[in-house]
Amino acid sequence: MKKILFLTTALVLVAGVAAAGPMAFGPRAGYVDAGDGGFFVGGHVKGLNITPEIALVPNVEIAFFDGLSLYSFAADANYSFVEADLNGFIPYAGGEIGMHMYKFDDMPAGFDDSYTKMGISILGGLEKSLDESKSLMFELKIGLSDYAPDMKFTVGLTFF
Repeated sequence: MKKILFLTTALVLVAGVAAAGPMAFGPRAGYVDAGDGGFFVGGHVKGLNITPEIALVPNVEIAFFDGLSLYSFAADANYSFVEADLNGFIPYAGGEIGMHMYKFDDMPAGFDDSYTKMGISILGGLEKSLDESKSLMFELKIGLSDYAPDMKFTVGLTFF
């Protein structure tokens, strides 16, 4: 049941953005701390702008730790401070709600090797347009709930 809910949420997030119009997408990777430091890879989709400053950004990530994998499906709500140009970088801030599935390696027989929980984070970042077809982003997320990663530093590219 958890897997069906997990996959349905991911599908709804992506389908909602697909219906919104022109989309941009890209890879992301970085460092994640969820009690034990690790790295993650993933992707994001941009295209659902509520206003010129507010955008919803669905993303999917897989993090790798010692003895643990973390699969995350999330939606960020970002507010871009378009008037504050910092040498070509535009700052943004926002929040994230996501479903996080923790999968443990080598669990003894009789124990559940995974669990899925909702998590909430706050975030801030900088985005710079590299040219008319791509942009670079740096982002820091801080987990506010018990099941969101404590901290995440992300570097990503977006292709238009």
